[in-house]
Amino acid sequence: MNLSFKELVDTLGTPSKLIVSSTPQLAADVEQHARERVGPKRKSSYMYRKRLEAVDTKLLTGMESSPAEVLRELGLATTFVTASPFADIARHWAHVRYCATLRQTPKQTLALSKTGADIVHHHKVAQSEQIGIGLALVVAKRILERKYPGWIFSSVDVDTTLAAGFLDGVGPVRQKNKTTMRPDYFLIGRHASGTTANCKVFVLECKGTHGSAYHSRQQMATASLQVGSVEVASRTLPSLIVASRLSVSGVEIDVLDPPGDEDLWSGEPEQFDELVVENPESPQWTSGQPTFEQFTKRKSDLLGIPQDEMLASQDERTKFEEIQKDLPVVFNIPGSGKPWLFRTLARNAAHTTLRFAGDNKAAAKFATPRVGTQRSLPLDEPIAEWYDSMIGSEIRIGSRDFVGVKYSMPILNGKSFEIFRGVEKELYERLRQGKVSAYLSHAHRLREEWQGRPEVYGRLRANNDAVSVGNDGTVIKLRIKD
Repeated sequence: MNLSFKELVDTLGTPSKLIVSSTPQLAADVEQHARERVGPKRKSSYMYRKRLEAVDTKLLTGMESSPAEVLRELGLATTFVTASPFADIARHWAHVRYCATLRQTPKQTLALSKTGADIVHHHKVAQSEQIGIGLALVVAKRILERKYPGWIFSSVDVDTTLAAGFLDGVGPVRQKNKTTMRPDYFLIGRHASGTTANCKVFVLECKGTHGSAYHSRQQMATASLQVGSVEVASRTLPSLIVASRLSVSGVEIDVLDPPGDEDLWSGEPEQFDELVVENPESPQWTSGQPTFEQFTKRKSDLLGIPQDEMLASQDERTKFEEIQKDLPVVFNIPGSGKPWLFRTLARNAAHTTLRFAGDNKAAAKFATPRVGTQRSLPLDEPIAEWYDSMIGSEIRIGSRDFVGVKYSMPILNGKSFEIFRGVEKELYERLRQGKVSAYLSHAHRLREEWQGRPEVYGRLRANNDAVSVGNDGTVIKLRIKD
């Protein structure tokens, strides 16, 4: 397949329809796969999964996205917190590696390109996982921002949050040991009006495959266990499971919506900023297998059997004692820890956004002490030249200025392929100063202004630029420079 760089950039910036589905039948099919996994081979870990429900179809209609948006979400979600001189190059690589992976079909739907499909198996596994993350974040944020108008949702890595939050027992996720699995991301939703500030949190598990619908449903069955491994006040958080099937004929995306407790924090904007600026405390919480009470509560939700009956049954207790060691590790944050979770997630979101723009120094102010001590290279002294900041470029899109990092790659005939990633300038200044409530208020105004000006995208495409601007003010811009 011959593809010029000009055609590539045009493809990256072209919005395409997303084929997204969520039905009661899908939930039933995935539930059947999960039940089939309960047995001698899988032990009984799947008895601790979450009950699955379909998403309201009104939240799924008319979704569109561009490859540039998928790359922006992927790059933002995989922004490393590691203090490394190569971290910014790695973020850049997250954008470049999959530039030629997605395209628009003649029916104007998003699909895997022939170039993206022409790879060997072990690269397909990495590709489906990474593109699955980008697509899942696009779809999940669309759903939640439609369900909660005026809210902005940011992705925060679950393992990073648990490690940063001083939870004992957070270790590497062993892919072959299904009892230690955790979900991929927290989606922290924040809303700031002139008088109040609110926060919600959802759990997101992202799946991707080049395989069949059958394989995708198996993945979603596994996800029903993963999204239930984090609890607040012994209640599961609301969650989304998003599974993408990559194909040259079209990307198909399935979504399920396990229920949960959604309230996290609310208060005055001043309190909002104070909580975010302060370092989280160091609670001594531990993880472990569920108790009999926790297990019967989850089983009651799954099977519709009154929990009191199971608690009173000696047979149930005996069965539980036989399988407890095979149940998943659960991280249970007490009800009093809700402000801690909000603070940790909000700080991580600010940390990620500033690092995405290349400002490592400002981002470091939002890192918890544990991140600062555990996620650095074994060097005698910090090297300020690379740790300080990579930020140094500024571009104008429409009537707004954006600051961030620019990379340029030489191509044929003296031209270069240029990628800029960053944050809208006023949003960046507010976030850098720790004024998160003001950042959110300005982000709402920017979103309304940007969405109301489709002619900006038209001019950019006429200039052969591919641009994606998120509701959080983050941006990626790709172009060919003479």
